[in-house]
Amino acid sequence: MNFANLSWPWLLAGAAGLAGLLYVLQQLRIRYTEVAVPTAMFWREAARDAPVRVFRRRFRHWLAYLLSLLICLLLWLGLAEPRVDDPEGGQYHVLFLDGSAHMSAPGDLERAIERVRDDLRRLPDDQREVIWGGARNLKLLNAGEESLLFDRRVDGLVPEGAPSAVADQLDLLALPGAYPEAVRLVIYGRAPVSEEALDGLPENVEVQRAQGPEEPVPNRGIVAMGLGTAASGRWDTVDVLVRVASAGDLSTLPGDVELSLDGAPLSGAVIQDAPPDGFVLRDIPAAGGLLEVRMSEPDALPADDMAQLRLPERRELRVAVSASLGSVLADAVQADPGLLLAEADPEVVFRRAGEAFGGDLPAVEFAPMNEQEAAFEIRYTGNLDAESALRDSLQGLGLSLIDGAGMAAEAGRPVSVQTSGGETRSISVWLELLDERFNFTASRAFPLFVTRTARWLTEEDAAYAYLAAGRLAPEDSSEFALTGPGDSATRLLGADLPPARSGTLEAPGGGLSYPVSLLSAAVTTGQTGVELPAFAPAAAGLAGPSLLALLLILAALALLAFEWYAYQRGMMP
Repeated sequence: MNFANLSWPWLLAGAAGLAGLLYVLQQLRIRYTEVAVPTAMFWREAARDAPVRVFRRRFRHWLAYLLSLLICLLLWLGLAEPRVDDPEGGQYHVLFLDGSAHMSAPGDLERAIERVRDDLRRLPDDQREVIWGGARNLKLLNAGEESLLFDRRVDGLVPEGAPSAVADQLDLLALPGAYPEAVRLVIYGRAPVSEEALDGLPENVEVQRAQGPEEPVPNRGIVAMGLGTAASGRWDTVDVLVRVASAGDLSTLPGDVELSLDGAPLSGAVIQDAPPDGFVLRDIPAAGGLLEVRMSEPDALPADDMAQLRLPERRELRVAVSASLGSVLADAVQADPGLLLAEADPEVVFRRAGEAFGGDLPAVEFAPMNEQEAAFEIRYTGNLDAESALRDSLQGLGLSLIDGAGMAAEAGRPVSVQTSGGETRSISVWLELLDERFNFTASRAFPLFVTRTARWLTEEDAAYAYLAAGRLAPEDSSEFALTGPGDSATRLLGADLPPARSGTLEAPGGGLSYPVSLLSAAVTTGQTGVELPAFAPAAAGLAGPSLLALLLILAALALLAFEWYAYQRGMMP
């Protein structure tokens, strides 16, 4: 047995104090003494010399004392609120309050909070905790803390624009030693649980839901939005894919959404169907604008009714190539519609190491193998660590596509990439790689390398195919996945973490802001995953503390009535 309001030491100390106090009061008796006074003037002095209440020398009336002590102890136990231990062996309960976008329908979160509050009254304080499952899992109530703190900490909380993080909590439960041997996770809300997540849990972990499966509310929302290269081949435009999903009898037609660019309605856009439940916006101007897609009619779940994309800013980049490098680089520049081969006013140059060509302009330099250890030496700016910078360089500059083994065999030495931090960006490459025998200029990596190095040196802003809550930005280039060279979600967020919630992310050092959308089919369609057993505290053998405390108080009142009756009958002093 345990107690809701008092620990065992305080309970025993209080009981001992009551026993001692009642013993002292039981010794105090009334003694009548006749005193003759010649005048009423001396009455006060006589009362002081002959007090009415005195201590007896010998303790009597043990039954009266024990009856009074029993009444006080019953009231003291009722105040402590005794609770019957869990017959399953003290199972630990983790109450997971879903605060994700799944709960953004009106009244959902309020009902879940009320269920948590009711169950807290039925669980031992030292055998439960409460987790807020928003964009990140936060502990609302620790084991042993008073349940009243839950009401204070939950005040003002609202559903966050993010998918559920219940999978993170399940991963924590699976860690050895993270929780007691027997633990039960109780989910309050619509957070979905997959079969794969349950299969990875140890046998001592149970997962239940505080209520039975709920029907998804009628809803439709935007579940995918991403930009890609224009199918028309135009360099200064992009195509944008939009997918809409629904739960219930709601349509998902292109006419169900409103389109705007930089706050103004988007007019003249070519819309092409992309089954199922999607469409593509063709040839949207790539001028750095903010594209917004919004559902025309509001519904029960507002979190997924709007999505945004920051479009890339595509402009021609003026590039100059030194005549000492031959024609292979100039041909690659002319083949790229985004690069303009120009001798006058270039923005970036390709030259031999040590040449004065281009002056202080950003440059890709080519040095002989005997003067440079690594095949590619890259100097970057910013606070990235060497490992992240190397990963971004290989992916963003197209170096992951080169035939390193073949080039190393031809060169007779390892072909490596070396990165270092500095105040300005620069790239130095083996001059011999421009020779046909290395098969570098004929590979698919070469035109990509020329394009991306030129734009990377001018520090153009990155373009992300999408930024979605709870998902890392795509780092590869495909039809609907674009990123700037060497600019992954790591560079934007400063860590290998996905955006936590929908909203806005600021680029380092100011500059552009990148919108983050929800884009979650599970939220929009109301998916709850595997059907979980319903949680009922009474079924776990936990007695309601209020009922047991009430019984103790009623017993104390009954004994008090008996004491009054016995006193009236002269059965006790």
